[in-house]
Amino acid sequence: MKIHEIIRRGAARHAGRTALRHGSDQITYGELDALSDALAQSLRDQELSAGHGFLFLPNSIEYAVGYFGVAKTEGIVAPTPISLPHDRLAGEMAYCDAAYAITDSQHADAVHSEAQRVGTVRAVITLHDAGRRMEMKSLPVRNGSLPTNGVPPHDDLAVLISTSGTASDPKRVMLSHANLTANIRSFNRIAQLSENDVGAIVLPMTAVGTNTTELLAYLSAGMTINILKGIFVLGNFCKLLEQQQVTVVNVTPFILSTMLSRSEEVAAKLASVKKIFFASAPFAVEPFRQLIAAFPQTGFYYGYGLTEASPRCTTLAPGDQPDKLESSGRALQDVELAVVDDEGRVLPPGAFGEIVVRGPNVMLGYYKKPAETARVLQNGWLTTGDCGYQDEDGFLYIRGRKKNIIITRGISVNPEEVEQEILGYPDVSEAYVAGCNDDRLGESIVAYVVSRTETQPDQGSLKEYLRHRLDPVKIPSRIEFVSQLRRNHNMKLIRG
Repeated sequence: MKIHEIIRRGAARHAGRTALRHGSDQITYGELDALSDALAQSLRDQELSAGHGFLFLPNSIEYAVGYFGVAKTEGIVAPTPISLPHDRLAGEMAYCDAAYAITDSQHADAVHSEAQRVGTVRAVITLHDAGRRMEMKSLPVRNGSLPTNGVPPHDDLAVLISTSGTASDPKRVMLSHANLTANIRSFNRIAQLSENDVGAIVLPMTAVGTNTTELLAYLSAGMTINILKGIFVLGNFCKLLEQQQVTVVNVTPFILSTMLSRSEEVAAKLASVKKIFFASAPFAVEPFRQLIAAFPQTGFYYGYGLTEASPRCTTLAPGDQPDKLESSGRALQDVELAVVDDEGRVLPPGAFGEIVVRGPNVMLGYYKKPAETARVLQNGWLTTGDCGYQDEDGFLYIRGRKKNIIITRGISVNPEEVEQEILGYPDVSEAYVAGCNDDRLGESIVAYVVSRTETQPDQGSLKEYLRHRLDPVKIPSRIEFVSQLRRNHNMKLIRG
């Protein structure tokens, strides 16, 4: 199935039902189908069918119209985070071989200016009024045909989606229609979404998790989706949940920590919320227990995934808690996991190694990066770069990333393990652990900590707390208290 058929089916089954709501704007399934059809026809009229459509739009109804309009031409959607600096737009359009760009009135001038620097871009389309009105500006044709750069053709290619952006060289992942629809099916076997559910989108729609397990999955179920207007603010988020009687929402551990810090106030606003899904980073066990206790009417579903896997690979469902709270759950149906050694040999339960994944959700590859594709796709498996182990019951325990490992006193230390223990301390809301060059130790361990209150925790008490939970070599040599940690547009911690 093609991803745009989700809208066709939705319009056929419940044309008059609200599909998306954003502030005072809303659009039905029938309107979303018709408006994305109109955009697709405009693209065909300009002979832009099957081209790469560069989306530079904030979370909005316009984003959905643009996304499905591109897909309906058999084109390739290239969603781009709105946080991307304008002076990098031309380079990103060139990398994506964009045939046209779709944006809104706020960003139209910048996109048009930068698009003129890219030989492949032939038009800039500006969407207004929830996609009900559009403007198209054609650009002079400078290249007769789009460059392939050695990229093999993929008839099923659906999106070129950015990796998380925490790396110095973010890439575009090629995900097919089959990848995305397979992951939606696998996810919904756990999520059990229905047309009676009401969803909320608070994370960037350009992110792979929002793309698949929210926008596409929610629309597949026939749900009404409420898009949070503006940037995330806890009060506005809670108001949206309460006013629209939201039943399902995807968040991040950062948002959960913020909710937990004001749990009594938040709990009253979450009466309708039955399921909260979260991923993107490990969540410490003690805060997880506190979360479950603070919001007993809500089921929390913790998962592991990555852009290259469309993204969801595992889920820890409420029924598996609290015995497995340290794990990221079991593999979704149709997703296979294994843990391997440095030679690629599958390890037995309990053995530590690199996590590998295979299944119909695994990407086609990195766009225009064949060497990197070959490095991570090996013998049918996606090598994730994440380290951990599986227990006898198949539950996955993630213990960090290979490239993040700190070598101190000749011992390998996963910073994520240290961070999890620091986060268990009552007065800490966030923690980031890194290695610092040290002539004597090789690397010393430094922890950057955000206090839960205005008063900083006592360093001595925090270190004493860690001594009961970590090997001595893993205890930070230095703890620095900071006001905030650096995060990207997905609220994911930026390392390095």
